[in-house]
Amino acid sequence: MIDFVEVALSWGLPAILIDQVLFFIVYKIAGDQICIVDVAYPTSHLVAGIIYCIFSEIPLPSKIINIILVVLWSMRLAGFVFIYRVIGGYRDERFENIFNEFNSDRLKKNLMVLVQFLFQGVFIFVTSIPLYFLFQNNLTWKSENFQGLQIMNYIALSIIPFSICLEAIADIQLEKFKKLQQQGLIPKTEIMDTGFWKKSRHPNLFFDLITWGCFGLSAIYDGLSVCALIGPIVLFCAMEFVTIPITEAHMKKKRGEAFDQYVQRTNKFLIF
Repeated sequence: MIDFVEVALSWGLPAILIDQVLFFIVYKIAGDQICIVDVAYPTSHLVAGIIYCIFSEIPLPSKIINIILVVLWSMRLAGFVFIYRVIGGYRDERFENIFNEFNSDRLKKNLMVLVQFLFQGVFIFVTSIPLYFLFQNNLTWKSENFQGLQIMNYIALSIIPFSICLEAIADIQLEKFKKLQQQGLIPKTEIMDTGFWKKSRHPNLFFDLITWGCFGLSAIYDGLSVCALIGPIVLFCAMEFVTIPITEAHMKKKRGEAFDQYVQRTNKFLIF
């Protein structure tokens, strides 16, 4: 197996950080459009996947299948954010509330945003650990101690395309709802509670977590590669303790009691 330090730390992490800096430059060129950071997120995961694919020694068919799945996830999410958020001129109030206090000091604000991009790069490095092990996993590998692993690998890989599509559906459902609100066809105070959003407050995050959980499971082939699960575990912790609390605090501020009622009748993650 290719050494983790040689590939991931020497090549993967620097490539991710360089990609994040390039997107920070794009952020400045685009007129401080903070949603660029959400485009950088999936793109840097793709960069990590490409690095691990290049250094991989597994058979070419396995490489092709793996990189196609990584490209599918990355380009779907990056394309969605770029079209609906960046081109659409969406201003993410969650980010803006964080950086507004630095508006009087342009240099300090730019530095803080750059730190955000770099911190995201380190986070991406951790969550992309499954990709490192995925590109080390020869699916023809067999062992008396891990006979069931190959079956698990194939099942997990087969789930990924479906979870990516379902996440896309959840995102599109929400965007259509927002568009109807902008057109005045739905009251601004109404909360999205149809489709996947009827049972889950964050179905897009749920399906994203399923995708990365499957990347982790499909990467396991021995005891050491169980470390691939670090990625989805860290991703879950970030969703549970950072992303969701910030998003829901923002929603409660905007929707008040209506959002409290929505929380009472709806699961946080699960869509059933």
